[in-house]
Amino acid sequence: MADKLSSSTVERVLGLLHEKGLTHLKVTTRALNIVIYSEHGKEKENRCRFVKMQGNTYNLHMADHRGKWEPTPYTGTIDELVELTTTQFGWALMEF
Repeated sequence: MADKLSSSTVERVLGLLHEKGLTHLKVTTRALNIVIYSEHGKEKENRCRFVKMQGNTYNLHMADHRGKWEPTPYTGTIDELVELTTTQFGWALMEF
């Protein structure tokens, strides 16, 4: 298994978010995690992350009000988790 996700994975998630009008969000990787965040001035604010499991499956973690990660019971592919996050947890991705 590779130690890091590819830049094409970041570009894919960013593209899916931008298609949904969420152009204020940024995407990066940390080890095998895909992290979605926003920036306010020089501060980064974690929104959610997809934690790599087996194969093409990820687990959704949401950031709490302090930016700490809270796991959820939701798993799926990148496409499925982007769709779930934007439709069911859209409030966590809003620009403010």
